[in-house]
Order: sequence, then structure tokens, then C-alpha cells
Amino acid sequence: MSKEVSLEVVQLELLLGLADLIAQGFETALLAALEELDGRVLFNRRLDGDPRFQRVAAVMVGPEADVALVFLDHSGTTIQVENAGDSGRTIAREAEKARDRVVSETP
Repeated sequence: MSKEVSLEVVQLELLLGLADLIAQGFETALLAALEELDGRVLFNRRLDGDPRFQRVAAVMVGPEADVALVFLDHSGTTIQVENAGDSGRTIAREAEKARDRVVSETP
């Protein structure tokens, strides 16, 4: 079921769009953006064999613990952000489960 994309997911996409991925690297740029948004990495992994992307990170942002997928292309210069709630990818369900575990463990 589709839902509105949160302001924090949009902000994340904008912050990453302004980042210098070559100078900072994917993880550093992602962590810097999440620090601005008080967000958290759920996982960050390689995507071996994917035709478009080399990495994906699942992140949690905002007061509603929205989950976004952040993909890095093979050139290492372009990022694509997807709202996990709107994604049909299997990894989006995995990301939402990771969020649910984190939320349930938080006092």
C-alpha cells in the first residue's frame, strides 16, 4: 500500500544529492546526512550481480521511523532514494522488518 513520502525522506534525498560522493564516499555521505536528520542506518550492503547498483543502505528517519532505501550506482557517483513503503523490492520488506526490530528494542 502506498503512503505519502515523509519530509525526512525527501530531506535525505536532497542532502545526499548535494554530497560529494567521490570525495566523501557513500558511507560517510550517508552518515553525515543521517546525522542532520537524526536518522539511523539499519543495514548497508553490497549488491553483487545487480545490473544498476553496487550498494544499498536501509535507513530509518523521522518521528514515524520511516524507512528509505538508498542505492549507489556502479559508477559511485549517483544515489537513488526510495521510500521502502512504496517499493516492491524484497529488500524493502527486509528493511521494514529491521526497523520493527529496532523500534521494539528501543525503550
